[in-house]
Amino acid sequence: MKRIIVVSGLGDNGKSLAMGCRWWKKEGLRPTIFLPCWDNKEGVKPKLARLLKLIDKKSKKEKIFILGISAGASLAMNAFLQRMDKIEKMVSLCGRLRLGWSDDEILKKLQKNTLKRKACKQSVKFLEKNIDKLEKKDRKRILTVSAKFGDELIPRETSQLSGAKNVLIPTLEHVLSIFSGMTNNFKPIKRFLLGK
Repeated sequence: MKRIIVVSGLGDNGKSLAMGCRWWKKEGLRPTIFLPCWDNKEGVKPKLARLLKLIDKKSKKEKIFILGISAGASLAMNAFLQRMDKIEKMVSLCGRLRLGWSDDEILKKLQKNTLKRKACKQSVKFLEKNIDKLEKKDRKRILTVSAKFGDELIPRETSQLSGAKNVLIPTLEHVLSIFSGMTNNFKPIKRFLLGK
């Protein structure tokens, strides 16, 4: 059984998230939920430090996987950049990996609202500054999962990464796509992580 750290998004709902990925144990994955507590006043550095400490603790015996959901994807990717020796593979599920907005004014307002939390915006900017440190071989250890028919909060061009395995699942809408990626459209994630 392989350990996977799941980094939550802005909802920080540990109970729902734990329920959503509990069945992964049948697939050979042992989830550990990490809640960044996006709503508190601290910046990204203390959140990243706590995540790195968890990674160090859980990876003492073997390399682990990390999966970031929505806002949690940039934090998970920042951790991946600092712990590539301890993290075997990284997954971004409907995650924002760079800044950018839709042309539609209503969608643009929704998207900007998601970055009103200081630490969330800092995490994305920190990632943008460091993403080029990923070599070609490192990018092959990354999977991005995005909604094929549109995500009102995370434009596709901000959620995919050149050189990574970028997958579209047949969904639309942000929360629905996350739920689908964790359940009935989990196969691409499972195949990427476990080769099954």
